[in-house]
Amino acid sequence: MFQYERRVPERVKQDAGQFAVHFGSKALFRRSLRTTSIAEMHAACIPVHLEFEQKVAAATGQASIALISPPPAPSRNPLRKVTQADLNELTDLYRRLVIEPLERDHIRADADPAYAEEYERMIYELELHAEDEEQALHTRHGGNGQHETPAETAAWVIENRGWEAPIGSPEFGAVTGAIRAGTLRGRKEAQALILGETAPRLRDAASAETKPVQTLGEAVEVYLRQKDHPARTETEVRSSLRLFETVIGNKRLDALTRRDFQSFAEHLAKQVIGGKTLGSITRPASRATLKKRIGLLRAVINYAIDKDAFSGPNPASGINVDVYAARANRAIMPEKRRFTVDEMNLVFRHPWFMGCKSSSPVQSHQRGEYRMTGAEYWVPVVAAYTGCRASELGGLMLGEVILDSTAPHIVVRDNKWRRTKKGEARKVPILDALMELGFAEYIQRTKATGAERVFPDWKPPSGKNTDRNDDKQWSNGRVIRSFNRTVMRQMLGDRLPLEARQEVTFHGFRGAFKAMLGNSEYKLHPNIIHEVVGHEKGGMDAIYVGEIPIEETYPAVRGCRYKGLIVPQPARAP
Repeated sequence: MFQYERRVPERVKQDAGQFAVHFGSKALFRRSLRTTSIAEMHAACIPVHLEFEQKVAAATGQASIALISPPPAPSRNPLRKVTQADLNELTDLYRRLVIEPLERDHIRADADPAYAEEYERMIYELELHAEDEEQALHTRHGGNGQHETPAETAAWVIENRGWEAPIGSPEFGAVTGAIRAGTLRGRKEAQALILGETAPRLRDAASAETKPVQTLGEAVEVYLRQKDHPARTETEVRSSLRLFETVIGNKRLDALTRRDFQSFAEHLAKQVIGGKTLGSITRPASRATLKKRIGLLRAVINYAIDKDAFSGPNPASGINVDVYAARANRAIMPEKRRFTVDEMNLVFRHPWFMGCKSSSPVQSHQRGEYRMTGAEYWVPVVAAYTGCRASELGGLMLGEVILDSTAPHIVVRDNKWRRTKKGEARKVPILDALMELGFAEYIQRTKATGAERVFPDWKPPSGKNTDRNDDKQWSNGRVIRSFNRTVMRQMLGDRLPLEARQEVTFHGFRGAFKAMLGNSEYKLHPNIIHEVVGHEKGGMDAIYVGEIPIEETYPAVRGCRYKGLIVPQPARAP
C-alpha cells in the first residue's frame, strides 16, 4: 500500500503555534494513498501533495497554491452487496497494513546499524501518538480530525469498492468493525514484535513493494491484453468477471478461496436467462454455462501462475458444477440437433429459393416471381454442401475459393474478416452437387463486381473490418437471424415446439453435412470426415495422421450427395 510522506520544513516548526494548528506538531506528514497500483498511485499523490503544500503555505503566510482538479473518478459498476468474504479479506488487509511495514523496518534495524537510529525514531513517533490513535480506533461517531476513525475509513473503502453499504446500514457497521478489528490485530502483533515477544517474518520486501499480488480484475486485464483472444472470448471473460465481482468482489489472487468459486457457482445456478428476444425461452443457467464461466476465470488465474504473478494453487480448479446446476428440462430445452433431409427439402421451398415478391426484408418471405441471387439463396446452400460454420462463410474471401485446380476447394483460415475456431485451417472440397447448382458461376459473377468476400451483401458485424469478429457476431447478421427466426418458423413451424428452445437452426446444416458424409454407402474413413469438417481426429491419429491433403479428400468426397434432397436451381445471370 503506497504512502505519501514529507518532513515538515524547519521554518514551519519554528512557529510552534502554526506548527500545532496545521500539522498537529508532527514532524512527519504521512498519508496512505490507499492503493497498491503504481498507475493509481501517481493520480492519488496529486491531492495529497497539494494538501501538504497548502498547509506549508498557510503556516508560513505564503501565497496559496492554485488547486489542481484531481482526475475524474472512474465509472462504477452497479453497487453490489457486501459479503462475509469481503469482511474477512478487509480485516486481514488492515492487519497487514499495520504489521508488514513494521516487520520490514524491524529487520533492517537489526541488520544495518545505520538504520537503527531511524527505526528508534519511528518507534518513538508510534508511541507518542499511540493513545490518540487508540482513541480514534474506538471512536464510533465523529472524531477530532487528527486521526482517521474506522468509520471514516469505511466510507472511503465502500465508495472505492462499489459496495451497497450506506451510512447507517448494518453493512456499513460491519465494514467499520472489520477495519477496526484488523487494525487492532495488527497493533497487537506490532506491540509483541517491538517488545521482542515474537520474531519477524522474513518477506521479500522488494518484491512486495514493486510487484504486489494482482487482483482478479487486474489479472483479467493482463490476460486479455497478452493473449489477444477473439472478441467473443474477451466479452465472455469480462462478463464472467463482472458477475464474479457482484458476488465476491475484486479480491487479490492470494485472497481468493475455493469457497469463493463455490459461492459463484451457487449464484450462477440461481440466475434466470433468456427471454430477451422473440422466441427466446426463459430458463435457469445450464451446467455448461456454469462450467464455462468458472473455466474462463480459472484460465486467467492459471495464466497469472504461469507468469509468476501468483504462486497458486488455483482456487477455481476442481469445482464440480453438477452440484449446483439444475437439471435441464428437455421439454423447454431440447438438445440441439442437425437437419433431416426432409426438413431441408421444406426449407428449400421457401421464397428465398423458389421466388419471392422482392428483395425487401418483408417481401423476400412472400411468394412471387423475383429470384434471389445473393446471400439469401447461396449462404444456406453452401452451408448444406460444405458444413462450414456461419463465421467461416461470412468472412470467406473470394481468394479462398480455389476453382482452377484439379481439386476445387475452399480454404478456411484466419483472415482479415474473422478468426477460425482454435485458429485452425482446413481445406473443404467443393462437391459436384454444389458445382452443378452454378456455384462457380456465382463466384465469377461476384468477382466481377470487385467484391472481396464471397457474400458481400452479408454485412460484417458492426461494419468492422477486423479479424476479431467471430462466429456469434457473424451469426447475428441479418441473413442468419432472418433464416433462424423467419424462414425456419415459416417452413417448419408445425414441426417445432412453440414453448421450447428452437432445437434446429442454421448450424444444423453442419451436422447434416457430416451425417451425409458418414453414410455407410460412401465408406469414408472417419479421418477423412474429420478433416473435411474440421473436427479433431480420434486417439493417436491426431498425432500420426496429421493433416490429410486435399488431393486425397477431394476424390473421396466429391461425389457424396444427400439422398432425396432437392435444391431449386438459382436464377441465372442474364
